[in-house]
Amino acid sequence: MSNKKEATRDMIKGISFLNPVDVDRDYYLFVVDYAIKNGFDHVQLIGPTHHNVKGNVDGMIYLKKYAQFNGEKDKEYVDYCLDCVNEAINKAHDAGLKNFFWHHELDLPNGFKEAFPETLNENGDIEVTHPIVKDYLENRLYDFFDAYPNMDGLILTLHETKVPLLKLKNQKLDKIGRVKYVTEILYKTCKELGKELIVRPFASLEEDYIMMTKAYEQISTDMLMMDKWTQFDWSLTAPHNQFFKKIENNPLFVEADIYGEFFGKGRLPLMLKDHIKQKFAYCEQFKPAGYVARIDRNGNIPFNTVQEVNLVIYHAVISGEDVDEAIAKFMKERYGENYQEVIDVMENTEEILKKIIYLKGYYYSELSMFPTLNHCKNHFYFEMMKKDWKIASNEWFIPINWERGDIEGVFEEKREARDDAKIAYEKALKLKGRIPDAEYEKLFVQFANLALVAEAWYYLTEAHFNYARYMESGLEQYKNDLFVALDKLLEINERGEKLLGDKFLCLISDGSYDKNNRIELIKDYVRETKVSFAYEDKLNKQMLAENLTDYVICGGANESHKLQKEVNFSDSMIIDDELCRICGHRNGLKWSAINAHGWFSYEVKVKEGQNNIELLLGSATGHIDVKVDIDGEQTVITEAVEGKKSFTIPYTAKAGQTSARIRFDRISANTPCVYSIKVK
Repeated sequence: MSNKKEATRDMIKGISFLNPVDVDRDYYLFVVDYAIKNGFDHVQLIGPTHHNVKGNVDGMIYLKKYAQFNGEKDKEYVDYCLDCVNEAINKAHDAGLKNFFWHHELDLPNGFKEAFPETLNENGDIEVTHPIVKDYLENRLYDFFDAYPNMDGLILTLHETKVPLLKLKNQKLDKIGRVKYVTEILYKTCKELGKELIVRPFASLEEDYIMMTKAYEQISTDMLMMDKWTQFDWSLTAPHNQFFKKIENNPLFVEADIYGEFFGKGRLPLMLKDHIKQKFAYCEQFKPAGYVARIDRNGNIPFNTVQEVNLVIYHAVISGEDVDEAIAKFMKERYGENYQEVIDVMENTEEILKKIIYLKGYYYSELSMFPTLNHCKNHFYFEMMKKDWKIASNEWFIPINWERGDIEGVFEEKREARDDAKIAYEKALKLKGRIPDAEYEKLFVQFANLALVAEAWYYLTEAHFNYARYMESGLEQYKNDLFVALDKLLEINERGEKLLGDKFLCLISDGSYDKNNRIELIKDYVRETKVSFAYEDKLNKQMLAENLTDYVICGGANESHKLQKEVNFSDSMIIDDELCRICGHRNGLKWSAINAHGWFSYEVKVKEGQNNIELLLGSATGHIDVKVDIDGEQTVITEAVEGKKSFTIPYTAKAGQTSARIRFDRISANTPCVYSIKVK
């Protein structure tokens, strides 16, 4: 693609911000001023959309008809928003910018089911079509737009909510019916008030994407459908969004991430010139109504850092300007006469980060931070290190037909990342005295982090490899090498903390988390890995001695058995120093009042004829509610328990049958824990 477009269409030019954190008056007003100055015409406020109290429409208003729920509000935050959000949107409105706010649905008050028990079905879930639900949704929007009269509309997502619309059980409407029903309530209410509703399909499975786009289309072909320009999510190695082809009759609105949600979150140096240009080239074939780019993440912002260059690139491409000229102009204004040296050290950052954060094109990190042990197990990093590896999940970060290749190629990729990052760091050090001191200090922190995390990810890979190979073979050398790798990680952590303090990437103490609670990612990973390893090693030896047909240590690095699970759900956990896998997201243990979803399954060996499947189960709430499906034969277990309890399910294998798939489904708000499976 050339640096300059042949022509620039008349399109929406947008930015979204405060993703997903509390509203900040000064930053909000700064972004509005920036948008006005640079010719943007559309701004989206995301806000703390996942927060149980402050998130979504509910978090920014007081209710009138349903005032009994105002006691759940953070009144200080609501009052703050009523003041500063109106100040900012009024300023944007006066300058001709359209204002939109992100909202996830269904988002009902925590006390809704107690206040209106008649809205629940026999499964304990909200019945979406109940008239009280409809009335609440309508009145909440009346209250919102009354409180923020110059807000032009909402950006609607039907996922990641307290009440999971697509996962609810025993509903009167099927999935497409529910999507259409709820969306139409919001659409008609917005239209009645002269407001706009923009919808996000945001589906990882093609069948769900088609279902949602068809539902939206049946409501109105005028609604903008906003979706990410990468397939599934923000991975740099994810393909172009092929689902755009499924949007047939509604205008497409492209959502871009130009800050690095999954590749550094602004804390690692990153210039996305090639990435942004390639994505625009792909998207333009669909002639979208416009683009909106996320410019920040978790309290980290691009302005006054080198990351701002990506906003400059985005603006240049969307405006039909020469990209290289725009980069040079920005760099010269920021770094002075030696700006070309900054450009040179930034040129290779995109490729370096791909080698660090991904493994042979496979998503390899938790939101671009050092991953937790739970995340590693959920995304199969241990399994992929085995000699006889097998991965059977359809999760969004596993490329189609992904092949690991030779294990030496894995380590070569990580060595290249480590070496390239070190070279970049050494180049950055030479900028001292050649650019303004304040700018050098910021670049130093970013490139020092780059070198440190490249080294840390190398030893993370060593840890995965040796843990998995030990469990596979029992050879002591792998165990010894595992602990060497863990010690190296601790040494890197100590070096990073000494060099950078709280600015070290593997420490978290910024606006994205509790400021009074610094999270030490590497130390936590090493501690949990040692606990997990000791438990799994002991139990693995015990089960081997039982001469079982097969067994699974759930939540272990060696669980294998062609694990499949629902995207973003069914976490592995360490509870009282014991491993398990849960049906659901670990955060759901705390905030999901109605969250009867989450599943996972294993393929286990069976012998022809009679088998006994022994399950060791527990519950996070003291009550087990789980559906067990063994190749279509279903058993529902629901009873109160203290601690763990063993259940045995007989299973008869057909002639010639050598395996069966066991699936666990969560069926209520009680989170089931599965510790182990024995096939006898």
